[in-house]
Amino acid sequence: MEKAEIIERYGGVTKEEPLTTLSNDLVMAGTQVMESKTPFFGYYNDGPEIETNAYLYFVLDGHHPFEIILRATHNVMKKVNYSFDATPGSTSMNNRTCQVIRVKQVKRYCQISHLQELYQNEGVKFKKYFSNLKEEMVLIRLQKFFYLEPVGEGMYLDQAQPKVAYFEIPDYIAWEDFKALTTKAKYETDLLFFDAATAYFYQNKKIVNLVRIYKEDINIKKLRPIKDRFLKLMAE
Repeated sequence: MEKAEIIERYGGVTKEEPLTTLSNDLVMAGTQVMESKTPFFGYYNDGPEIETNAYLYFVLDGHHPFEIILRATHNVMKKVNYSFDATPGSTSMNNRTCQVIRVKQVKRYCQISHLQELYQNEGVKFKKYFSNLKEEMVLIRLQKFFYLEPVGEGMYLDQAQPKVAYFEIPDYIAWEDFKALTTKAKYETDLLFFDAATAYFYQNKKIVNLVRIYKEDINIKKLRPIKDRFLKLMAE
C-alpha cells in the first residue's frame, strides 16, 4: 500500500510528568531548570524498565511570545555543534503556572548552562530558582508542530517520534477527567503498557481533539484497540 502523505499541523499536548529540580551546579547561576527522567510516565511506570533520555524544562521569567521562542531557538541552533529539540510550553504546580522551554536530545549536562546563556543572549529571560522539586507530578502544556502520517479511521502515526501515535476523539476532555478515563482504559489488560495524553491540532478553521499514545513499537494494529476502548468508555 502506498504510504500516505505526511501532514504538518500546529497544536498542543497536555500531560503530566514527575519533575525534579536540577542542582545549581548544572544550570545557569540562580535559575530554575527541571528534569523529567520518565517523560512518558504512564508507560515507564507500568511497563518494563527501558532507558530513556531525560527531558529538561527551562523555566522562563514573564511571557515570551511563541514567535520569539521559535526565532531564539533557530538562532541558538546555529551556534552549537550538537543537535537538540526545543518546544515552548507551560507548567502548573502548587498554584503556580510558569512558561517553559521543553528541551530534549541534550546528551551532556554540561551543555545545559551553555544553552541557557545562548538563549539569554537572544533576549529570553529565566526565572530565578524558586522550588526544589523531587519527582513531583506536574501538569505540562506544550505548543508544537505535528508531523503526522494519516493511517485512516482518525488515526495518525507521528513521524517525528517513532513510538508516538494519535487518534481523534469527538470532544474535548478536561485533564482530571482524562486521567480517570485512562485508568479505566487500562483495566483492559490486553492494552497495558502505554502512556496517554490529550492533544489537539488546528485544521480547516477547527480544533481536532486527539489522544496521544506512547507505546513501544506502536503501529495501527496496536493503536486501534486502544482507540476503540477509549471511544467506548467516552460513549458510556
